[in-house]
Parts: sequence; structure tokens; C-alpha cells
Amino acid sequence: MLLNGVNPFVPVRMELPGFGSPMQPIPKWEMRFPARQFCAWGRRAKFFRFEKSKRVLAPSFEFLKQGETCVPGGVRMDAMLRLSCALSISLLAAAPTHAQTPESEQPLTARERVAHLMSRFSFGPRPGDVGRILEMGESAWIQEQLEASSDKALWDLLSQYESLTMETPDIVQTFNTQARDDETSEQRKERTRLRGQPKRDLLASVATRALQSKNQIDEVLCDFWRNHFNVSYTKGGSANYLLTDWERTVIQANSLGDFPRMLAASARHPAMLHYLDNSSSRRPPSKQELAEIERKVRRKTGSRQQGEDAVQLALQRGLNENYAREILELHTLGVDNYYKQKDVVALAEVLTGWTYDGGRNGDWVFVFKNNMHVEGDKKVLGKRIKSDRKDGEIEGDQVLEILSEHKGTSEFIAMKLVRYFVSDRPLPKLTKSVAKTYRKTDGDVRAMIQTILDSDEFWSRENYRSKFKTPMEFAMSALRATNAEVDNLRSVHSRLEEMGQPLYHCDDPTGWYDTAEAWLDPGVMALRWQFALDLASGKLRGARIPNSFYDAIPDSVPARLWQHHLTKMVLAGGAGERTRRALSQTTDAYLKKTKTPDLRALGPQLLGLLLGSPEFQQQ
Repeated sequence: MLLNGVNPFVPVRMELPGFGSPMQPIPKWEMRFPARQFCAWGRRAKFFRFEKSKRVLAPSFEFLKQGETCVPGGVRMDAMLRLSCALSISLLAAAPTHAQTPESEQPLTARERVAHLMSRFSFGPRPGDVGRILEMGESAWIQEQLEASSDKALWDLLSQYESLTMETPDIVQTFNTQARDDETSEQRKERTRLRGQPKRDLLASVATRALQSKNQIDEVLCDFWRNHFNVSYTKGGSANYLLTDWERTVIQANSLGDFPRMLAASARHPAMLHYLDNSSSRRPPSKQELAEIERKVRRKTGSRQQGEDAVQLALQRGLNENYAREILELHTLGVDNYYKQKDVVALAEVLTGWTYDGGRNGDWVFVFKNNMHVEGDKKVLGKRIKSDRKDGEIEGDQVLEILSEHKGTSEFIAMKLVRYFVSDRPLPKLTKSVAKTYRKTDGDVRAMIQTILDSDEFWSRENYRSKFKTPMEFAMSALRATNAEVDNLRSVHSRLEEMGQPLYHCDDPTGWYDTAEAWLDPGVMALRWQFALDLASGKLRGARIPNSFYDAIPDSVPARLWQHHLTKMVLAGGAGERTRRALSQTTDAYLKKTKTPDLRALGPQLLGLLLGSPEFQQQ
């Protein structure tokens, strides 16, 4: 079978970055790009290889040959999975460039506009959403979304997660039970289960909100900010108890608010201070303090060597630049943009003493400890930060204000929002417009989103289906598109982990990337196709497509036309020629084998192809 002249069952060479277009230069402020994110399964998946050259990364698709192992765990690729692979490889190998064509200059149709709007500002439409928005109008839907009214039905669903509304000290007291010498193995298992409950509740709630919330713009922005201000369970320790409050008071409370307030909230939250080690950052100990440390240890142990070791350990617990660097590099200005190393050091000194009160009986809230703070004036970004011996916390507030008002911050936040919602390619004109809105409104997120929605660039055909879904976006949109009934989100999280994007588990401070080049990976693509087919065929544990989904197709519709109805239900923007051909081939093959067509038999096969198709992977 040839797809656009390419045989998907033999090795091919292609340019991955930019959907087959020439590799786009990465902006100076975005040069950090961990290789592990580009190839999430590269070390574990044995079924493909990467050949390197100056400008291309060329996957080998030899794993598509019939009978060879396709996915981790030794799962064999059946005919449907091979067909899904072949379809999506047409996305990888023959994806459109950004060159102008007569078709690309045509405005989007009304249905395409709604499909585009929902692909970027929601986790995908549910059955009936497109028709409802066509009837009420785009502007009315956008206004409804930006107002983010109360969602009682969602809160009723979230009420099953006990820890979500608990304060951090209560979470620690309730779930961090202490081990006993006389506990049985069953009691030990229960204690371990309890310790993991807050984490399970939070991850389930994030997925539940993405799937069920009527305020989809708010949820998509929460996903954006989770990665912008990344914290992770991989840090261990206190993170197991701090992230519940972080999600509630930093992410959800500020997703549609203003950036300066969110920056300040993140800077004071114990989750961020723990994740980037600022809670232990302090001024270097004085000679008198070092001498006192040595005396105490020697008096207690009677060992001179242990006293000297204690001094060396104290010297290592000094200034930590991690958080200062990430505030400048990832949260505000961008990589090496407007600042120098001396600014990182000065900011780290400004933030010494910014820590939190932890421990089993602690309040688990931000505290400033003056005895950890570096005294004296500092200079950050050319601005003098005057020392305040009585309250050094003020210095940090001053720098956060400077950063929030800095032109570089408006440019960086604008660039990331435009890239996330519009195009992986740089769009200087729109970025400049959004940055101007940032400065004019003091970082109002709603205003910046409205600027994007009012732009010609957002609605241009050139940017229609030009982005590629992350695993999170793909999984959530597939479940929403099919109205799936989900009663076990742990299975869904396991699939997200396999696809390389487990929630709140990105170890790198960059957060998960939102560009195509980070996720166009043959190994991960195979896992996406398997997810699509498992969901469609009822093999995805904890999720079930209800019978009512197929009931939307009238009994009077001939079997040969089922594919058209399902396409309209799942792909709001329609299917391309390759996908239509694959659907027709599957339908023909089925009808040759039976004289009594059954929608419940053919439907899942067609649905699996649609969910694994290039059009569904695109945004």
C-alpha cells in the first residue's frame, strides 16, 4: 500500500521538526531542549532506531512489517494497528509544509472554525458540542468560557477525592501515618496506600476536570501553567503532600487571572521552594558559626574528624542558584534573555530565607527566615535592591515586581501563549501584539487570550491543524470525543506514562513541551495507536464507550455510510483522502465477510481508525 508515494512498511527518511517542513530555528530564549523529551521511549523501545544527520532525524519504520513486535511488552501488531500506523505515518512522512497554496488562502468554513476553536481552547469537542457552538455563535461560547462560571456538576464528581479540599497540615496528619514496630504486613500495606492517596486524588482530579469541566478554556490554561511553572512528584519528600495545595491555590486560582499575581503565588509556595531547593538556600555561615558547629559536634562525639566533617557539610549548605535561575530562564525572561550570570547570583541572594515551615507539626506555609538571608545591597538587572535588615523579604517582592513589569517577560509569556494556542512556528507580529496587551493590562491572561482570538493569524487556514496533540491532549480528546464513561483513571494515567507524559511527573523544570517535534516519535506513536484501538474495542481498562454513542446513527443508514456518520461525530473538521480510503477499505473488507452488517461489530474498527488518524492527532 502506497501513501502519497511512500510505502510505510519500509524504512523512510524524513524531517520531523515542523511537520515535514525545514527545521525552524529555536528562539534564543527556548534553547533548552532535553533529548529525553524528544525521544521518550528511545532507550526502552527496541523496535525503532534514529539515524542522525545535520538537519534530519530519521526514524526507521521496519517495526511496521507484519508480525514484528510493535509496542513495549511484546504486544503483536494486528492488521488494524498496522493500518493505523500506516495512516499516521502519512502525518509523519508526508505532512504539509507551510508554503502558501491557493487552498491555504481560503478562509475556514463555519464548521472548521468551530473545530479549530475547540481543538485549541478545549480538550476536544464532545458529541453535540460543535452543533451547539454553531447555533450559539463563537463569540458567545468564548465569552461564556472566559467568565468561567461555577460548575456544580464537576464539583459533585470531585467530591469523591477526600484530600482535594484539605489543607496541607491536615493531609500530612491524615495520610502520613508513622510506622509502628508491631504493625502487621497488612497494616504496612494500608499505611503505604494511605501515603499515596493525596497523589492519586490530585492526578485523578486533573484528568476529571479536563474530561468533565464545562469551563474548558480554564482547564486548557491550567495545563499550560502547570508546565510553565513546573513542579513534580519526582522530587519526592514533601512534594507528596504539597502539590494538592499548589494545584488549588496557584494553578486553578490564577489560570485566568493576571501573571504577576501568579508569579508571586508560585514564588511563595512551599511546592516550588521545595522543588527548586530554595527552601534550603541560605547565606554562607560565618566563621563564628562554623567554629560553634565544630565545637558542638566535637563535644558530642569526642571526634575531631567529625567536627571538621560537620564544618564542611555546613559550607555546602549555602547559596543555591536553582530557583533564581529558573525564575529568570523559565518563568519570566527566557533563556539568556536580558540577564547575565551575575543577575542569577544576585537574585539567589535576594531569595535566601524564602522557605517554609514543614515537619509533622508544621503549618506547611511560606515563611521568611532573616537569619538565612544574605545581607547587603544587591543589583539585579541593573536595578539596585536596597538591603532591609529588619525584613529582607521585601527584597524578593521588589525583584518579582521588576520581573513582572519587564519588557522581556511580556515578550516571553506572549511567545509561549502564541506557540501553545496558534502555531509552533514563530509569529512575530502576533507575539508583539500579545506582549503589548500584557504591558497594557499588567499581565491580564483573559486579555491576552482575547487578543489571540481576535487575530487573523489564529483563524488563518495556514494554522488550522498545524499543531500536534501532546499525549495528554490526545488521550483526553479521545475520551471526550467518544463520550467514554471513565470509572478508573489510574489506567488512563498508566497509558499517559507509557506515552511519555505522566501528569505532574516531569522531572525537568521546563515542564512538558507543547510542540510537535517533542512528540513525533514512532515508538510513542505506536502507543497512541494502541490506545485508540483499545478504547474503541472496549479493551481500555476503566473506560467504556456507551451504547448511546452508536445510537446517534439512525438504523436506516446503510452500513456503507456508517463511516461518514462516525467521521462527522469524531472529526469535526472532516477526514483527509488517506483516512477516507482506509475507512472504505475496512468497510469493504467487513461487508465481504457478512451478509448481516452489525454497527456494534464494524463501528469499533472504524472508530479505532478515526481516533488513530492523522487528523485526530493534529490540532
